[in-house]
Amino acid sequence: MAKFLHQNTLIDDSKFLKSCVRARAEQDNINHPAYGTWTADFMLRQNESRAFLGKYLNDPRVLWRHKRRYMMATAGTIPVAKWLAKIKRRSDVGCRLCKRAREQRSASSQTLQEETYGHINSAFCDRMAATVMAAHHFMWRHLYASMQAAQTPA
Repeated sequence: MAKFLHQNTLIDDSKFLKSCVRARAEQDNINHPAYGTWTADFMLRQNESRAFLGKYLNDPRVLWRHKRRYMMATAGTIPVAKWLAKIKRRSDVGCRLCKRAREQRSASSQTLQEETYGHINSAFCDRMAATVMAAHHFMWRHLYASMQAAQTPA
């Protein structure tokens, strides 16, 4: 529907995206991408994505393994359960890390969240929650200390 409206209107991309976001917010549907996938939303974002991606990939200081991981994440081909099921290499899409964590604490592993790149890099994954929160707190402390150091004495 969004593609049809976009093709059959005379408004530019930024106005169309703003109208999509506004409509999604009114419908409490903000947890779904406007252009079909989160990758498409990122790549179609004006003045941020493609130029940033090009700078990052052309930077000789960035290690190849980091560039490769970034390209895989952007393309949606990180070998997580959802992608492996899509290419018929795995039958279920449940998160293996959540399953292991639940088995360790003798909890039911019947209703597992889908193992996606976003899931395992978030605090919603049972097994990765502590690691993700530690990384978040480390960055927060670093930013806070940097801001304190940059302040001029009054």
